[in-house]
Amino acid sequence: MKNSTTHHHLCAVINTEVQKKSQSIQSANDKLINNEIPRIIRILDMGCGNGKLMVFLYHKLPQLLGKSIEIELYGFDVSDSNIQYSDFFEKTIGDLTSQIPSINWEERVFQITSTQTWPFPDNYFDYVISNQVMEHVIDYNFVFQQIRRTLKQEGMSIHLFPLKNYIYEGHILIPFVHRISNIERLKLYIKICSFLRFGWYKQEKHSGLSINDFSEMRADYIAFETNYLTKQELINLVKFNRLKFSFKYTEQYYWNKIRSILGYPCNYKYKTKNFILDSLLFSICVRVSCITLVLEKNNIWERSTQR
Repeated sequence: MKNSTTHHHLCAVINTEVQKKSQSIQSANDKLINNEIPRIIRILDMGCGNGKLMVFLYHKLPQLLGKSIEIELYGFDVSDSNIQYSDFFEKTIGDLTSQIPSINWEERVFQITSTQTWPFPDNYFDYVISNQVMEHVIDYNFVFQQIRRTLKQEGMSIHLFPLKNYIYEGHILIPFVHRISNIERLKLYIKICSFLRFGWYKQEKHSGLSINDFSEMRADYIAFETNYLTKQELINLVKFNRLKFSFKYTEQYYWNKIRSILGYPCNYKYKTKNFILDSLLFSICVRVSCITLVLEKNNIWERSTQR
């Protein structure tokens, strides 16, 4: 089964960062010292859904990093969200067990509520990742607190998701729909766009669903199941939770998307690009679809004041 560009991108970011860290150690010591490079890399898939991203990383990362590095994958999803079907979690465990039977997934993957503390120790993960999950988070402060708690001091959190700045909402395929807060206006706007053949109604009307019912259902989805942030709102929340942030891999996602469309293989090792060019490209990308948010908790100033 072909994996999505989002899976390839998150894998490429992890591979790039691990290799960058290894090269930094090599440069400092003239040679690699085995006990200074983590042999086990723990990755948490936040909002793991059907588990396909974990399966992909399990097989792909050892090919990129070498089999001397062990990849430990963990995941969780929430039970009080209406994004997934009610029985999705049992199917996820079954699929993971079927595809990777050597791992007891019931000890690695959990279903919790959205307000429940994540069932993992402090300072445990090298990477916390998510694939188009953040736009469904209601309590961002809680999520960022849990990321900060479970992430190792030198760890990194990588999240691929769209901001409110983007134009064409990806869940119902109607432009600007996620920027309307009034529920009645939202329903009317979806109805008008559906009549003009924007969005999913042209596919779903054959099931007998009326345009009124469709518009109300989709309006409820946008109002209650999504929570888009502007770039500045996101920055304020991240800083409030004392996490370093950057968007440094955002443009590379789109380059890999273009490579995929043209039939070229995915690039799994990203290079540092021109800062000014990246900034200009980001201003375009943020309006197209997903950005890549990179978080770190290695706050040197904070550590210096705690001595």
